[in-house]
Amino acid sequence: MEHERQLESDLEAAILEVRRDDDELDIGKVSEYLLSEDRINRYLIGLQDECTRASFYCTATRSIAYKPVTGESPSKLVDTVPGLANRKQLRDWIVDQEWSWIHPRYRWLIDSE
Repeated sequence: MEHERQLESDLEAAILEVRRDDDELDIGKVSEYLLSEDRINRYLIGLQDECTRASFYCTATRSIAYKPVTGESPSKLVDTVPGLANRKQLRDWIVDQEWSWIHPRYRWLIDSE
């Protein structure tokens, strides 16, 4: 449980740092939703575009799904990146992106560059 609270706190701090002036954003609800979507077939990679877009790796389709981090419904799918057929392609994609926040499970990829 402590790990989950720490992860949620880390995520909320990252969103708050970038989007502190966004009065319509309920940071607690957003982080709770994003972490609830982080499950065995859909992994939260991180936040991009100044914490306005969440990126998830979908194992079933081997693609990246983008979801908004705004006041609108977070279940809305914004876009996908298909064709990440193996771990190397996923790793390369992650390393090539700019991140506002990245999940600890992927931080080693960025730190090793």
